[in-house]
Amino acid sequence: MPRCAARYWIEGKWLREAAAAAVPDAAGGRRRRRRSRERESAGRHLAVTHAAWAGSGSGWSAAVGAPEEVAAVAAAERGEEAEAEEEEDEEGRKKRRPGLLRASRYGASCCLRGRGAYLRYIWNNSSRRPTMEKSWMLWTFVERWLLALASWSWALCRISLLPLIVTFHLYGGITLLVLIFVSIAGILYKFQDVLLYFPEQPSSSRLYVPMPTGIPHENIFIRTKDGVLLNLILLRYTGDDSTYSPTIIYFHGNAGNIGHRLPNALLMLVNLKVNLLLVDYRGYGKSEGEANEEGLYLDSEAVLDYVMTRPDLDKTKIFLFGRSLGGAVAIHLASENSHRISAIMVENTFLSIPHMATTLFSFFPMRYLPLWCYKNKFLSYRKISQCRMPSLFISGLSDQLIPPVMMKQLYELSPSRTKRLAIFPDGTHNDTWQCQGYFTALEQFIKEVIKSHSPEEMAKTSSNVTII
Repeated sequence: MPRCAARYWIEGKWLREAAAAAVPDAAGGRRRRRRSRERESAGRHLAVTHAAWAGSGSGWSAAVGAPEEVAAVAAAERGEEAEAEEEEDEEGRKKRRPGLLRASRYGASCCLRGRGAYLRYIWNNSSRRPTMEKSWMLWTFVERWLLALASWSWALCRISLLPLIVTFHLYGGITLLVLIFVSIAGILYKFQDVLLYFPEQPSSSRLYVPMPTGIPHENIFIRTKDGVLLNLILLRYTGDDSTYSPTIIYFHGNAGNIGHRLPNALLMLVNLKVNLLLVDYRGYGKSEGEANEEGLYLDSEAVLDYVMTRPDLDKTKIFLFGRSLGGAVAIHLASENSHRISAIMVENTFLSIPHMATTLFSFFPMRYLPLWCYKNKFLSYRKISQCRMPSLFISGLSDQLIPPVMMKQLYELSPSRTKRLAIFPDGTHNDTWQCQGYFTALEQFIKEVIKSHSPEEMAKTSSNVTII
């Protein structure tokens, strides 16, 4: 209720009560004055009566009169006094009536004004009431719904508690194994990129990429189909017949950058007399993005497209070389572009990531995981069946990371009619290229491929295994 309405209401109520109380107070005053005059008159008459009785000694005095006369006189005096009092009260009422009427009317007016102000307040604020009621109803509904949901959930928990206890008692061991299996699969799926790609080993790999000195080279940046910037280094062979020299696209392993492969690449340049194009995958070296299987496939496609646009490179002599992870990338690129690739050379690579997981985590039943549990698959054992171009498989039997048997299995799965398997007993995972006879095996294979371009001529040389 507004302040003005309250003030008017209180003030009017007080005035009306004061006006109503004024009349009883006046009547009470008149009664007190009447009783006082009656006592004075009675006392006066008693005094006159006693005096008269005492003076005569034997009877009433003639001056005073008989008792009946005295009583009559007293009654007459009282009547006169009553009439005088009535006239006096009437004059007092006439004098007080205007003030009382004004006070009563003002009080009534104040009450009416206060009530009107309150009604106006209610009228002006009545538009808020529907919104408040709707909001209150909404919150009430939500509260009831939440309480009902909590009650149903609690009832369901109580109902299912006994079956859960019985199930765990009977099949607790199996359930625990399943939970462990699912947990390991989830962890492996989430951290597969961390376990597979090491672009920051050593720690300066993303900051510094060594460049060759004293040798003609080009530092190149290209864009992939999804807009990622890649860094390439092209090492040019400048000897005799350099225009017809083959070009090797070099795909490195899962750690470091292309600058760390320069010693190996320079020896290839000198011994094989070829051009070399070294590729840093996305997320490696100075290339942008983050490494993943589909991204690496896009990177290889972009590099091959770039080579095909170079007029100074012989497009009929494109060789792919891949070591470790790079071997899986090279096999994928060859399987998708068999008409543009002359030959493929892979070194110490794997059948697939699921096969590697089974080998590295043999204490877990990884072989029973379905393929959709693997974020990166690199299924080279399937894609090698589409690589019908001449193929060279280089295996270091001292490889402690990838089992050499995988290289032999890839060799056996290859459908190429010209395929070679070069085995180096002392070769390790990253240092097989330092073994004696390594570049001789590569040079011999490249010469065989260049010597004859037709499948008929290539079929004359049978597949064999070379142990060096």
